[in-house]
Amino acid sequence: MKTSNLVSICFVGAALILGSAGCAHQGTGLTPIPSAIKSAPPPPPPPPIEPTPPPNLGSGTPIAPPVNDVTRSDKEGVGFGTNENRWTKVFAHHNEDSAALKPDTIYFDFDSATIKKSEDKKLEEVAKFLTSHLDDALRVEGNCDERGTEKYNLSLGERRALAAREYLANLGVDPHQIDTVTYGKSKPAVQGHNEAAWSKNRRDDFVVLTPKAPE
Repeated sequence: MKTSNLVSICFVGAALILGSAGCAHQGTGLTPIPSAIKSAPPPPPPPPIEPTPPPNLGSGTPIAPPVNDVTRSDKEGVGFGTNENRWTKVFAHHNEDSAALKPDTIYFDFDSATIKKSEDKKLEEVAKFLTSHLDDALRVEGNCDERGTEKYNLSLGERRALAAREYLANLGVDPHQIDTVTYGKSKPAVQGHNEAAWSKNRRDDFVVLTPKAPE
C-alpha cells in the first residue's frame, strides 16, 4: 500500500513539473499585438530656405544692358547688325562698273545653284576686291539659260545670286556690302539655242557700285 502511494505521489509530482515547464515555454517568443506597437513620430520638416535678397542697387544706380553682338557696328565684322548700313547711300546713288570684275564671272551647271569648285578662285578675287574697296558695294546678278519657264528661271537666278553672296560672306566680306538681283533668262550673254550658248548664260555677273559724287 505504501509503495502504491509513493508511486502516485511521484507521478503527480512529475506532472506538475512538466506542466510548469510547458507554461514557461508558451510565454516566450510571442508576436506582439499590432495595436500595441507605438509608431515612431515622423521626422520634423526641414526648415524653409530663405531666398537670397537681390542686391540693393538703389533708385539712382543704372543696370548695365546685356552684351549683344548684333549691336556692334559693321566695321567690327559682325554682319547683319542693327546699326545703319554704311553702304545704304551707295545702293541708292551710285555709278556702275561692269568691267572691273568681268573676268570673275562665275558659271553654273544646268538647273543648279551650287558653286562649282572651278569657280572658287574667281570668288576669292571678288572677295579681295571688296575687302580692299570698302567705299564700294557690289551687285550680284543671277542669270539662266533660255530653257524653262520665266517664273522658274527668276527663282533659279535668285538662288544663284544668293549662293555667291553667301560664299563671299564666308570669305569675310560683309554681306551688307552685297546686293542681289535676278534676271532669269531675260539677259543672255550669248545668243543661241545650244549648249555652247546655254553654258555662258548660266552665270552670276558682278557689278561694282561706286559712290556717286554729290551734285
